[in-house]
Amino acid sequence: MIQIDFQNVLSGAIGPRNGLDKRFLEGLLKKCQPLVKKVLDSKTKPGYAFLGLPDDTKAIQEMVKSAKREQKRKWQNIVVLGIGGSALGGIALQEALLGANSNLNRSPRLFFVDNVDPDFVNSVFSLIDFRKTLFIVVSKSGGTTEPMALYSIVKKMLIRVEPKHYADHLIFVTDLHSGLLQKIGAKENIRVFGIPSKVGGRFSVLTAAALLPAALVGINIQKLVGGANKMMESIRKGKGIQNPALLLACLQHWMDTEKKKPMVVMMPYGNRLFRIADWYRQLLAESIGKNPKTGPTPINALGTTDQHSQLQLYNEGPDNKWFIFMEALKPGIDQKLGNNLPKEIGFLNGRSLDEILKASLQGTIGSLTKNGRPNITLKLDRISEESVGGLLMLLEFQVALLGLLYKVNAFDQPGVEQSKIITKKILSRKLSF
Repeated sequence: MIQIDFQNVLSGAIGPRNGLDKRFLEGLLKKCQPLVKKVLDSKTKPGYAFLGLPDDTKAIQEMVKSAKREQKRKWQNIVVLGIGGSALGGIALQEALLGANSNLNRSPRLFFVDNVDPDFVNSVFSLIDFRKTLFIVVSKSGGTTEPMALYSIVKKMLIRVEPKHYADHLIFVTDLHSGLLQKIGAKENIRVFGIPSKVGGRFSVLTAAALLPAALVGINIQKLVGGANKMMESIRKGKGIQNPALLLACLQHWMDTEKKKPMVVMMPYGNRLFRIADWYRQLLAESIGKNPKTGPTPINALGTTDQHSQLQLYNEGPDNKWFIFMEALKPGIDQKLGNNLPKEIGFLNGRSLDEILKASLQGTIGSLTKNGRPNITLKLDRISEESVGGLLMLLEFQVALLGLLYKVNAFDQPGVEQSKIITKKILSRKLSF
């Protein structure tokens, strides 16, 4: 389902300065193998509970049933109000499995309002009829400033157009055992779906935070969690190089701490995978960046687009980065060029877009490898619910392993909380700007 081509981190490909000897890599993986069991044995502990999400068949079935009920109401729009981990996972699923322009040709349309920039908010709200829209408010704590501010606006508008039935247009996704949204839902008879208390926001992509909106627009979430389960089985059984999460985690840790490459560029070749790189950026940065010496900086890029904007830096700039490429081996739809181009670029005649995309990827990989820049490629057989579910679980498990390798708590975010506290203090003073 997902293969990792790691040949271009070996010294035979990029030289000894940045590369690893294969035998040394095998020894490193053997030494770190017990960490896999340590993560698996922590399944019920706070933070690690994301590991059990694909097994929660009751929650999955509840979401599927709810989606079928809501589909009968023929909503024109589904609008998710959330930020950070409450939105990035859902956005990644939408773009990977439906495409960035899916709202142009399907109903219901799915929008994520993940900022309080008034121009952006208005650009979405001006497109929708509130009477024909279902709003999903996502906040695990139930008190996050941005989604609660957006909820206030939406509630005001709904009461104006549907005073007796505004609650029918709302669903909350939050911690069922605490938080403001849970209390509001109980008081105003608004439906509430849960994010398990022991699952952090950035690890919530396989909860209702992302799966419910996905199900509402026709994504098969049962196949998605099935792919995550298959990846878990590969991780559980895999030893050394055959364990994708262990291989990915050890390479990341070694490149950062030993090869002095504190930046990791995730560069999918394919627009549908780009927002997964966006989601991963939060997952890695917020989980591992915990002190001045610990925390690789994730950078997302898009091939072929960023061959023309960043590759110069990557090839000849500071040698402080390593690279994770992603590609789908089989395209969903391909288009073939005609035979109408002049001889100066006649090498394109008769080619397909996928051929050009893959040649561009190999060109980028080849140039980086020639310049001694370490890189690996995550290869999906195709972009599907199963492969995307597997990829998400692979990256989440990798980050859990990285927490152990870096000796940090991968599941808290005190630096983020500090920002929230200051923001609330400023707003509580009723300052004008």
